[in-house]
Amino acid sequence: MNEAKQVYERISEQFEDFTCHASQRSIEVDTFRYMVGNVQGLEILDLACGHGFFSRHLKDWGAAHVRGVDISPSMIYQARQANDGIAYEVRDVMKMGRIGIYDKVTAAWLFNYASSVEDLQRMFSTVAQNLKPGGQLVAYTANPAFDLSKGNFTRYGISVQNESVVNGGYRCKAQFMSTPPADFIYYRWRRDVYEDAAKAAGFSDWRWIAPLISKQRKEAREPGYWDGFESNSLQIGLICRK
Repeated sequence: MNEAKQVYERISEQFEDFTCHASQRSIEVDTFRYMVGNVQGLEILDLACGHGFFSRHLKDWGAAHVRGVDISPSMIYQARQANDGIAYEVRDVMKMGRIGIYDKVTAAWLFNYASSVEDLQRMFSTVAQNLKPGGQLVAYTANPAFDLSKGNFTRYGISVQNESVVNGGYRCKAQFMSTPPADFIYYRWRRDVYEDAAKAAGFSDWRWIAPLISKQRKEAREPGYWDGFESNSLQIGLICRK
């Protein structure tokens, strides 16, 4: 996570540019909305909230209370500028322990910044500590099945430069296609590593959700634009229930 903190302290403004312009973002929002379901009146903890992009969506979708947490002071500073009534805090997920009991914990682009299998397990443990019995984790992360040899993800907003094998998966060097491009590191863990971490943290079931590309989204682009996204997606959703 320290690696991720250093990256986002350096590229926080470029990341906002990426958020505004990357075509993959609309797919993330549609998929994330489907996964969280009805949030009306719920208490939600949004981990790796960044500048509050999904935190604000959750509030707009009807959540009673949203609490945003991120390791980067620069990202939290940006989030607070919105004055949206959401409580944003600088915290390291692996060290924060229980800070409340929530109906749902969301984690869009958190787990891919665990730099070891042990760190991934700590993240899942923290999530479980902050969920009420029967509560739900909704995560969005790097797809274990992505295959760089089958094509890159550049046109959708992220260019993977290279991948190196580590225990449990891959350490990946990439760029956000912002202006200018911003270098970052993420980790692409195997599916069984995720599922073992979820089980060890006390989650009883989990399911993977492929990104959802609506007919409307497809018609808004030239024919074939989303083919690479559908056949070799860099991203995937994960829902776990405690």
